Amino acid sequence: GRCVAGGRPERMLMPKLTQQEMDEFLSEPDYFARFATVDEDGFPRVIPIVFLYHEGKIKFTLRPNSVPLKNVRRDPKVAFAFDERSARQRRVIVQGLARIVYEPGQESEWEDLYRQMLLKTMTDEEIDDYFRGSAAEGIARPWLEVDLAPPTRVKSWREYLDGEERDRQVNMAQQYLNHAPEPGWWTPKISADAQGLEPGTTPSH
Repeated sequence: GRCVAGGRPERMLMPKLTQQEMDEFLSEPDYFARFATVDEDGFPRVIPIVFLYHEGKIKFTLRPNSVPLKNVRRDPKVAFAFDERSARQRRVIVQGLARIVYEPGQESEWEDLYRQMLLKTMTDEEIDDYFRGSAAEGIARPWLEVDLAPPTRVKSWREYLDGEERDRQVNMAQQYLNHAPEPGWWTPKISADAQGLEPGTTPSH
């Protein structure tokens, strides 16, 4: 392969998702998001949430009086991580500003979107029960969104699939190579399974 400065072989990263691939991934029903806000003491707070990808925005709700909601009110800078464990290993990372579209008590304005989001993990009957219970207990929630359009930072990548044309290779950023050790600096241990050895056999090094 080609070489970069210093005679090191050029390395390649996984390809970026196309817009269509990202739209499809974020619209699939099987994934939660990891959502991060900034606590008052500066530490990040990460929680799993159900989300709705709609009109190029990540839409979601938070518990009333929760720390993440208080964080957003104080500092709207947030981040999301979306990933999967399948062969494609799609990944999307988002850094942006959260906007409270509807305050608690305005659920009638976004109930249809709320139902659409909850259908990722619940049946219509379960959602009906949940809505009735929330109304009876006076639990009012806000509705928030993060627009993925610039200046929001969005990064994505995935694995190549077997037999796929490698036509979207991306050169590894030079910053990762400037202080990299010389080739051969590490010889990883290979598991017995990878070497086809019997369990309990010591792999060769």
